[in-house]
Amino acid sequence: MNTDSKPRIGIILGDVAGIGPELVAKLLSDESVFDKAKIVLITDQRHWEAGVRIARTTPRTPMQITQWEEIPTREEDFLLLHLPGVDPASVPMGKVDSRAGKYVLESILFTLELIKKGLIHGFLFAPLNKESMHKGGSPFGSELDLLKHHLPNHEALEEINILDEYWTMRVTSHVAFRDVPSLITPEGVYRAIRFLHRAMVSYGKQNPRIGVAALNPHGGEHGLFGDEEQTKIEPGIRKAQQEGIMVSGPYPADTIFLKLRDGALDGIISMYHDQGQIATKLLGFNRGVTYHAGFSVPITTPAHGTAFDIAGKGIADPGATRHAFYILCRIAQNRTPHP
Repeated sequence: MNTDSKPRIGIILGDVAGIGPELVAKLLSDESVFDKAKIVLITDQRHWEAGVRIARTTPRTPMQITQWEEIPTREEDFLLLHLPGVDPASVPMGKVDSRAGKYVLESILFTLELIKKGLIHGFLFAPLNKESMHKGGSPFGSELDLLKHHLPNHEALEEINILDEYWTMRVTSHVAFRDVPSLITPEGVYRAIRFLHRAMVSYGKQNPRIGVAALNPHGGEHGLFGDEEQTKIEPGIRKAQQEGIMVSGPYPADTIFLKLRDGALDGIISMYHDQGQIATKLLGFNRGVTYHAGFSVPITTPAHGTAFDIAGKGIADPGATRHAFYILCRIAQNRTPHP
């Protein structure tokens, strides 16, 4: 690949008390990643070195820079933009720590500024810990809320979960279960279908087959167990079908994921958080990727957490991080040409 055509991908290490630095060190020890993208690692040099030691690997040495203005002037495929942070030796591994959370927050905010300046074409963040970030000063309940606030010119809805080639999204997310029925509307169902469809097309899936889950048991049994299917879900499906989107349903939630597994569907819209997440995590929790679509650049992260129980042991599986990276590169590459 011509190096001028490769997207420039920003990466942060996530919570330094977790497995993030190790995962990124393992990812970037694979030389093939540099065939896909130019890497800008945004971190304190000490955090990178700690991750390499834990991973017991030997990645190439990045070119260290200290100013964001240097990014577009460098020809190297691997830059480390030094962002001073907490001394990793002072942060205990495997524990919630406000200093680690504060540095993750600072790293994300700094990277978002690079996005606004047009200096990176995609953003991968290693696992973070919401409690640590909250203690470190973040007022947001999730990283998606943080992204929406600091990248205001967006079209983001909810996160998309990707497992291998299975794509899922939900109409409602982090809300009380008692509020779910009132938050489902025909327009909300339609917007979710359209959002997932566009995201899958941007990845390269032409005419993806999307299935929509019902809300009630057995799909409501024609109103016997509720009428949300007829009054709220079906109208949203019909509107999307009128635009040429290959979408069908609503299917009973207890069988729809069998259609995905068996290849009859490419993606699923669920009605609420656990309806989709339970099935996805059972199919392969450690392989999942979270994709934050709807921003000016694609943003991905492995779907698993910081794994404090194995942090520092060098045994973390980089599979989901690797998949998050390749999804990110593919979407970024499919977008506008990269200077």
